[in-house]
Amino acid sequence: MSYKSTMKTGFIGWVYTPPKELGLREPMDIVKWQIDKSEELGCTVFQPGFPCPEDDDSLKYLRDYAGSKNIELEFRAPYEIFSAAGPNAAEAAAAIKEGIRKGKLIGANILRTGYGRFHIDTTRFSKNIPVKQHLETLANNLKEAAKIFEDEGVYCAIENHCDFTGKEWAEVFAAVGSPYIGCALDTGNGYTVYCDPNEDVEVLAEYTITTHIKDMAVIPYDSKGDLIPFQARGVVLGEGNVDIPRTIDILDQKCPHANGLHLVLELGWANYVDDVPRDIQNRELTEKCLVYLHDLLKK
Repeated sequence: MSYKSTMKTGFIGWVYTPPKELGLREPMDIVKWQIDKSEELGCTVFQPGFPCPEDDDSLKYLRDYAGSKNIELEFRAPYEIFSAAGPNAAEAAAAIKEGIRKGKLIGANILRTGYGRFHIDTTRFSKNIPVKQHLETLANNLKEAAKIFEDEGVYCAIENHCDFTGKEWAEVFAAVGSPYIGCALDTGNGYTVYCDPNEDVEVLAEYTITTHIKDMAVIPYDSKGDLIPFQARGVVLGEGNVDIPRTIDILDQKCPHANGLHLVLELGWANYVDDVPRDIQNRELTEKCLVYLHDLLKK
């Protein structure tokens, strides 16, 4: 049985921001505009980015506003999930519970985050901690976080976020052993840690709760011999080295959340042109990617 027809498409907020001439500055106005555009573009899920209002009344308002347009929302998980077994475990638990409370206010059953922070110390390449110990520490913290998410009935999805290979994250999720702690599969981020994203999906599909769908192309990079002569740059879905149709097929077959799976579009380090504002380029890229994704799901 295929679940492709049930999968929900959408995007993360930063890839589709309001045109500057609209003059939208307040976080609530920006997120409402993005929800409206989600509906207009045929999407049924949205991941708010920054800024997003986080006071209780605003979160409840956004829940109802998105619900009126049949848009499901995801929300960010507190970073304290990665210190839930540490010396400040009590404070971490309180932060996790507060994050879940806010997630429920906005109507999100999936909270998501990434461990990697674009710094070498939060990657497999850190010189401060061996990879094996790094993974064990992550698993131990997430085991404690899992207890809270299980009690609350909310899912926590962790992105392969420029930190570890898909195989390494699969080891972590297997060690945690909870259906409430899994992967926010990014289909292109493997390139950031020098592994093949097409292999990542094979090992992470069974742990996937939600996604970031992106394509990237490995292109020549003329560094005059000083750097690696290739770069991975973001492109429109179907134009890069990530096999998007195969990725969707694998998720359809192996993902425990395939029925209604969130396919959240993100762009990855695109090759921008200099003479067009990036927000305009991002909106154009996003619309092209959504057309591709919607057509793919019909096949």
